[in-house]
Amino acid sequence: MEHLDELRRRIIAVLVVFFAATVAAFIFSSHIAEFLTAPVKAFQVHLYTFAPAEKFMAYLHLSAWTGVILTAPFFCLQAGLFLWPGLRGNEYRFAVAGLFVIPLLFLFGAGMCYRFMAPLVFGFFLSFASGDGVESLWSLREYLALLFDIMIASGLLLQLPLALLALIAAGFVSAERVAQYRPYIILLIFLLAAVFTPPDVISQIMLGVPLYLLFEGALWLGRMLRGG
Repeated sequence: MEHLDELRRRIIAVLVVFFAATVAAFIFSSHIAEFLTAPVKAFQVHLYTFAPAEKFMAYLHLSAWTGVILTAPFFCLQAGLFLWPGLRGNEYRFAVAGLFVIPLLFLFGAGMCYRFMAPLVFGFFLSFASGDGVESLWSLREYLALLFDIMIASGLLLQLPLALLALIAAGFVSAERVAQYRPYIILLIFLLAAVFTPPDVISQIMLGVPLYLLFEGALWLGRMLRGG
């Protein structure tokens, strides 16, 4: 019961922080939306709303996703503190490292997607939609939803090498065993990159190469940890 009470308190704390972050994001939603629409400004694309409440709902969803991203480090901290008493030996340093690495990897993946991949994605869709007498009218809500989808997908995909490192460090798999499946893992990495990017080679490489490098880094660190 003590563990359940502590878990309940930490969940409530996370929800309070999420609510506060969402409200703060909604107050500054116009500035956040201006920042997030920057990738399409170079294409001279105008965003429209097609329903009376569409802009309000778009800003509400924007604020909620911003609240999730801002709350993620606090959530990791609360999860780590809850698990802390049950850790043993080297697990302490792994937990501390994870508290910093998980949010940083997610923010790095989302930031790289915003800076480099998003212009390619929207440029592809814009070029594909041109011609045939079809005029594109982009919805603000749909644009923000797609942008958040690819940013969150990029941030989550970068967690996969970290999960692999955790499995190796815990002894569930060995680095040598994983290395035997390297060709299949490389194929899987670029298949995932193809799924989460538009069908052009550049954006697939931009997501697949960092994933592959992180995979090799996880193997190297895994060998060091198990060897030590």
